[in-house]
Amino acid sequence: MKIPTTNFSKGLVTREKKHRQGLSLLEVVLAIAILGMSMVAIVQLLNIGYRSAMSSRARTDAALLCDSKMAELAAGVLSLESSNASAVAGNPNWVYSVDVQPSSQLGLLVVTVTVKQATNSLAPVSMSIVRFMPDPDYDPTEDAAE
Repeated sequence: MKIPTTNFSKGLVTREKKHRQGLSLLEVVLAIAILGMSMVAIVQLLNIGYRSAMSSRARTDAALLCDSKMAELAAGVLSLESSNASAVAGNPNWVYSVDVQPSSQLGLLVVTVTVKQATNSLAPVSMSIVRFMPDPDYDPTEDAAE
């Protein structure tokens, strides 16, 4: 056996090195533990990403459906009447409601369209759009005559 020598000018201690042929059991167990913890973290991140993607998709669908129903009201395809929990045609997982109220400005109505998920999920998505629309029953000549 070689005795360790000290080189005081460099402050180093040198030793004779032994050559190993493989990994110790402790190194293998430690590597497997690190791999296992990494896999758990990756699976959790995938789950979070999936839930975020589904939530984003539901919000996008709600925005598109809400805008579509408001456009149908503005175009006259749907009548400007209040309604509750009507099913969205072609999309049974969603319901919409329309709330029509008179505004403080003569000849205008405040129309609110709300779209909600019909399914019983943990966090159902709901979206509303409010828009001022001309009152089809308003006649400006009546106000001018008074």
